[in-house]
Amino acid sequence: KQTLPPIPSPPPGLELSMGNYDVALLIIGWACVCVCGSEAGNECRGSGTATQRTELHIHLDGSVSVDTLLEIAKNRNLTIPGVGRPRNKADIWQALENVNSTWERFDVVNNIAGGHVGSLRIVAERFGDRQAAAGVTYTEVRYDPVRIATSDYARESIPVEAAVETITAGLRTAAERHGIAIYSLLCAMRGQNASACENVASLVAKVKSEELGGVVGMDLAGDEPHFNNSEYIECFRRAKLELGLNTTVHVGEAVRPLDVKTAVLDMLVDRIGHGYAMVEDKNVLEIFQNSSVHIEACPPGAKRKGVLDSIKVYKELGFSFGLNEDDPSSYFEGCTPESVEEIAKNDLHFTDHDISKCHEDSYAARFGPQNTYLC
Repeated sequence: KQTLPPIPSPPPGLELSMGNYDVALLIIGWACVCVCGSEAGNECRGSGTATQRTELHIHLDGSVSVDTLLEIAKNRNLTIPGVGRPRNKADIWQALENVNSTWERFDVVNNIAGGHVGSLRIVAERFGDRQAAAGVTYTEVRYDPVRIATSDYARESIPVEAAVETITAGLRTAAERHGIAIYSLLCAMRGQNASACENVASLVAKVKSEELGGVVGMDLAGDEPHFNNSEYIECFRRAKLELGLNTTVHVGEAVRPLDVKTAVLDMLVDRIGHGYAMVEDKNVLEIFQNSSVHIEACPPGAKRKGVLDSIKVYKELGFSFGLNEDDPSSYFEGCTPESVEEIAKNDLHFTDHDISKCHEDSYAARFGPQNTYLC
């Protein structure tokens, strides 16, 4: 069961029951992000936290609560292999623990929630509710649009563009309800061929939008230890040079400093996720230091993998980097934005000023509208 950081009490009646906790709605105007230049004029996106939090690296299918998975499975009358029709949260946990690897837990989530408009709408809206409750005023959430459009359990699928439209609408609804900014990134996946990557790039170019909830960039995610960058370099060069897309890649999370180098010099990315392996190679560190690439650091995962000190190196070298959750659900990292910051304070000895600078660097590296500013 996740514990979210406290937020100021709202006026009576403004409460929303979500999953295993109550989310107090945030009120526009407490502390705000002003979204300017829209046809409707200036709009405030607010939160009740003292520090404006920005999160650029978080997975939609790594953020779904067990409660929500159970609700959706019941609504869809799903039969889950090895479990049957789930009756309680223990059954969902059994499904998550029956798999052979952590990677396969994403399949369980997508097989429960994927391929169904109503379920994806619930997932997207509740993600936005969660970010608001955690005091995150600006978020870019990512997902694989192909995988999330299909459910093996239900033997059901929807068009990939319909899945993207549904998630976009859900994120927008939650963002408007809470007065925060949320946008999305679409993931190409390692292990898929170059053509699949090209398809995702073309999809991003087709659907990209600076409206709330809209797609604002492209990512490369998946099994980095077994699939290096080589298959996807041309895809990302096209995404940047021909399609003009904002791009980021998961790279150097645990292996191959060289992949960090090729991400910067060959794939021409704007940001990287993780990048910890580059601290092993002075040449790669120098290349990175001479770039303007932002690092989406994720302390919970870095700590679990024993590479947390890499983030300290980022600070010492003056890199632009942020603090992110990655996969916050209880069956992955089991974290919150507050617990991420506690890791930075307790394990890396970051000050409040250091943490604020991380959020400022993240906000400066956002892919969403550049005429958005904190007020």
